[in-house]
Amino acid sequence: MSHTLISIVGGYIAWTVVFLGGSAGIRAAFESAHTPDGGTSSAGLLVLYLALSGVASVLAGVVAARVSKSHGPRNVLIVAGLLLATGIPVQISVWETLPVWYHLAFLGALVPLTWIGGRMVGSR
Repeated sequence: MSHTLISIVGGYIAWTVVFLGGSAGIRAAFESAHTPDGGTSSAGLLVLYLALSGVASVLAGVVAARVSKSHGPRNVLIVAGLLLATGIPVQISVWETLPVWYHLAFLGALVPLTWIGGRMVGSR
């Protein structure tokens, strides 16, 4: 498999593992603040989920850039685009259950934070 594909898949998987694993941890730690389907209306927890997504996005950019041999910036942008392409339908599917500010912040941060993660590797 080429470094390009490994870089892109690795970045995407890194985001997914960190966000889904971290989300499970947040739900377990704050079980009483979640509905049976896993939702929450707690602004504090929503901010925590946004912070988790931010960490996952930066890490995705770092992984994509570090694995890539010569196409780091391009691969980081591809990962960011894939995260956004995945995030939009997910946010649409829960649009009625979460505040608009959460959806906008979640989607709006994916690309820039993934790019920042990639730039962290390139700035060494």
